[in-house]
Amino acid sequence: MQCYYVLVHGTLQWTVAPPSDDLSQPDGFYCHRYVLAADERRAAEIAFGRVRSNLNRGGAWLSNGDALLTLSVDEIRAAPFYKLVKPDNRGHTFYEDDDGS
Repeated sequence: MQCYYVLVHGTLQWTVAPPSDDLSQPDGFYCHRYVLAADERRAAEIAFGRVRSNLNRGGAWLSNGDALLTLSVDEIRAAPFYKLVKPDNRGHTFYEDDDGS
């Protein structure tokens, strides 16, 4: 078993309109997770599960079908084991596409 740093990129496709003209919906986000796994493939699976769970806990817009989520790994590498002791950073850096599409 190895500790891995996984940088996750999520893209969102919304199936509902924004709740008002003053609000926008993000096109995607970046976040990272430190996970314990047997290999990089399994580390990505674990990180994806944690990201999905965290997003659903915050508003359930994935589980109720308001948005479709696609996850990919932007970076994955071995990390020191002590990173597993720190609390998970559950933050996400959301972004909007600048061209308005």
